[in-house]
Amino acid sequence: MAKVFLILNGVLYIGLALWCTLLPMKTSAAIGLGLPNDSAKSEYLVVYGGLELAMGVFFLLCAFKANMLEAGLWFALLAYGCLMVYRWSMVFTLKNLSGFIYAMVVIETVMAAVSAWLLWRQTTAA
Repeated sequence: MAKVFLILNGVLYIGLALWCTLLPMKTSAAIGLGLPNDSAKSEYLVVYGGLELAMGVFFLLCAFKANMLEAGLWFALLAYGCLMVYRWSMVFTLKNLSGFIYAMVVIETVMAAVSAWLLWRQTTAA
């Protein structure tokens, strides 16, 4: 089950990287970011394209190398856990958030919980 979770995350992040890379103006606008100049576009592409691609490849690497399965689950827990903490803090401190933000807080909370559960199963089974 942990392997499937990591593969799902890998495919998801590689897909997001491609989507953001191929349609940066559309994807940035969807989250409320403007790209008013080439520096902004460059930063968006590097973070939302490059970093998400790296995350996707890392998740897949961890899924297919048995000795890295636990590291992939730790990474998932830390990534989703930190995203969840920041996202919830924004929900409680900012106003006029889009529906996208509320959907992400639910998704990231669920993914953090699933990561924690799978990591617990992985470490207690060993």
